[in-house]
Amino acid sequence: MADGMREILVHGDSGEAFDRSVLFARRMAESFGAKLHVMYTVEEPLSAGWTAEMSPERLPEIHQAMGTEAQERLARLIPLEDQERLGVQFVLCTGPASDELVRYTTEHDIDLAIVQARPGDSDTGIGHALLERGRCAVLVLR
Repeated sequence: MADGMREILVHGDSGEAFDRSVLFARRMAESFGAKLHVMYTVEEPLSAGWTAEMSPERLPEIHQAMGTEAQERLARLIPLEDQERLGVQFVLCTGPASDELVRYTTEHDIDLAIVQARPGDSDTGIGHALLERGRCAVLVLR
């Protein structure tokens, strides 16, 4: 981070709180002249018990549909022209969120990761994982 914030990542889900986080991350990226990475994670469907509801052959189709829905939601928050200007990178990863965040932030030299914590939420693992195993600064929003 010697040269400032060049790569900012925001992680979350499709809820209203994440919408606010994306808008906050956008302002941060604009302020620093940084590229913005928007990351969604989905737990591994097979280990989450999804096979009872669908066949494994449909998993790529479901993954693609989830990605399309997330990108459409993102486009409502940050128009495509602004995404292009900000160099927005959209990422949908499959696996435990903490592991995927640590991996992605390390591989892409992320300077700042913005994650969510909900009041009363006992899962603070994402922020802790980034602090313990990651290399970037971490900002937790609630």
